[in-house]
Amino acid sequence: MLSILGFIAVFIATYYIYKTAEDTGRNAVGWALLTFAVGFGLQIIFPVIILIMITIGMSVSGKRLTNTEQLPWSVDTIISLTGLAASFVGIWLIMRRVSTIPEDESFAAPPAPPTFNEKM
Repeated sequence: MLSILGFIAVFIATYYIYKTAEDTGRNAVGWALLTFAVGFGLQIIFPVIILIMITIGMSVSGKRLTNTEQLPWSVDTIISLTGLAASFVGIWLIMRRVSTIPEDESFAAPPAPPTFNEKM
């Protein structure tokens, strides 16, 4: 249930960041893709990689693992909640960056006009 709510939050945040980036003159598609990648990656990819590492570690240590249900339920829940929290933090950092209005670039003053030795 939390994963579904997390995905809904990622889609809403992606849309919000797209609109905000468009309003502040940034690359809206790029920021939206980055938001979706961070949200999806930290909610799905990160926990899967951690569980694969745990499974490899259990296999190397000699423990038989016939299915992932042998893991304590708290390990799976903690990994999923950590991924969800990391996803929200990553999206929040992106939102914070995109919502700042870029400062106008200040240019150096042009050189002084040339003076000629003209007598008046």
